[in-house]
Amino acid sequence: MKALLAAASVCALLVAAPAWAQNAGAQGTTETQGTSGQAMATGAGLSQQDRTFVKEAGAGSLAEANAGRLAMERGGTPAIREFGRWMYTDHGIVANNWLKAIMAMERQPVQPTLTAEQQQMQQRLERLSGRQFDREYTQAQVTDHEKTIPIFQTEARGGQNPMIKSFAQNMIPVLQEHLAEAKVLAGETGVAGRATGESTGSSTQR
Repeated sequence: MKALLAAASVCALLVAAPAWAQNAGAQGTTETQGTSGQAMATGAGLSQQDRTFVKEAGAGSLAEANAGRLAMERGGTPAIREFGRWMYTDHGIVANNWLKAIMAMERQPVQPTLTAEQQQMQQRLERLSGRQFDREYTQAQVTDHEKTIPIFQTEARGGQNPMIKSFAQNMIPVLQEHLAEAKVLAGETGVAGRATGESTGSSTQR
């Protein structure tokens, strides 16, 4: 069931985070010792790719968390509201806080901000409810995750900062689960002539 998948994805991230932080932190301490014997700020080593990824990933997670909260409030079916809770938890509570913790360790605190496109989508969703909201939201979720996964894959392959790279690697399977479920829900909400807005069991099982 989707609820179980949501719990599993969050648990996987929470389990991975402590081990990642310990290993990456120890590595970072060793690597940032300068020739003068004084520790250098680890943030000085961030590549442009890392910086761009942090900006995009932070904005994306913020957008997903905001949209997830709207889905919990405005979704026309239990399946959509549950999916929204899943997105709010994985992106808003886990991913964004994890990324902020990385940047705090790098001495470069970051505050994610929405892009103009993300702001427009949020404003659009705020005007909708019920089945109309469900259609717009699920279609947007498919599009957004299809754009986001390659960004994380690129960072996982070529990122320079070990902590940011590990974050990307751990998030990829979670994002892929999100996309798979979003496609199921988008297919259901797009079916014409459905007598009610209620989800069938296929949206909560895989």
